[in-house]
Amino acid sequence: MSSRRVVVKCGTAVMLGSEGKLQGALLMSLARQIRELRDLGWEVVVVSSGAVGMGRSLLKTGQENLREKQALAALGQVELMNVWRRLFDLLDVQVAQVLLTREDLRARERYLNARHTLVTLLSAGVMPVINENDSVAVTEIRFGDNDILSCLVGALLDAEMVINLTQAPGLLDFSEDPPRRLPLVQAITPDIMGLVRSETSRGGTGGMLSKLEAAKVALECGTSMVIAKAQEPDVILRVVQGDDVGTRFVPGGRRLSSRKRWLAAGGAPRGKLHLDAGAIRALLAGGSVLPVGIHSIEGEFGIGDLVSLIDPDGVEKGRGLVNYPTHELQKLKGQPSSRLEELLGYRGHPEAVHRDHLYARAEGGN
Repeated sequence: MSSRRVVVKCGTAVMLGSEGKLQGALLMSLARQIRELRDLGWEVVVVSSGAVGMGRSLLKTGQENLREKQALAALGQVELMNVWRRLFDLLDVQVAQVLLTREDLRARERYLNARHTLVTLLSAGVMPVINENDSVAVTEIRFGDNDILSCLVGALLDAEMVINLTQAPGLLDFSEDPPRRLPLVQAITPDIMGLVRSETSRGGTGGMLSKLEAAKVALECGTSMVIAKAQEPDVILRVVQGDDVGTRFVPGGRRLSSRKRWLAAGGAPRGKLHLDAGAIRALLAGGSVLPVGIHSIEGEFGIGDLVSLIDPDGVEKGRGLVNYPTHELQKLKGQPSSRLEELLGYRGHPEAVHRDHLYARAEGGN
């Protein structure tokens, strides 16, 4: 029987505080909780921000453009890992550094290789400390923040939950006085998103929007996520025990297979297929996407690339691996399967996206 897994995400504010100073006592407390969790049989992965911030303390630069931030990340990443290594050396836990970019999870082969590396480390009793590879990632292949990355890692490893440690006690409803913490969220609805906009404007708390976007990814993949205040006593242990701390995001649908999780969240789509209402109904009923149901196409993609499946209102309803490159699918869109050989000059697949290679939003139940 495999061990239970949890991903713990520590943001820059947790690592360095509001004044950019290393929060040594807090991090030691978190490390001790992680060690205790491991002693209880859990496998733990840490996703840690803070490389750029630590780089700033070591190198003074002028205006920080992308290149300067990447240089700061390269410098600060060494110190960031040294912090985690020193903490866990005291607790007799070996750590390993893993740096990822979006490109590492976009291709299925690299996605599986990343999983194999992490599982091998965990099986050997080593705790991976993961960060985005900011020193090489360009805008097009960045995760954007480690909130998203932590949930993608949770999906990659089939983790039971992602614990997102922050300075906020959870998701707050600022329409009430005093603001009320929401203990449980089962779907990211417009009302929930509205709470974040209210919180940002009235409470001045930044970063909660990205945490809700990350929660969408977690719920989509069937993974629980908890936003909790890092300074809460024994916060990690209490979250895992199910105590009422922070805000817990719980998926309502069945857990997805590894392949479906990658389709739902791991890859970055290369293009979009805009489908008519009939094709959307077939998609949500578990059917394949046929060329006749495609209204228009965006992007340049090849055979086997991941594409988004868009409904007539412009909402993404699924993702899948396409059987044709853009230039061929442009010929086939809106056409019945009986004309495929005539239009292509060869006998191709009747499906633009086969049901075995797609994920429909209805499958996740969120």
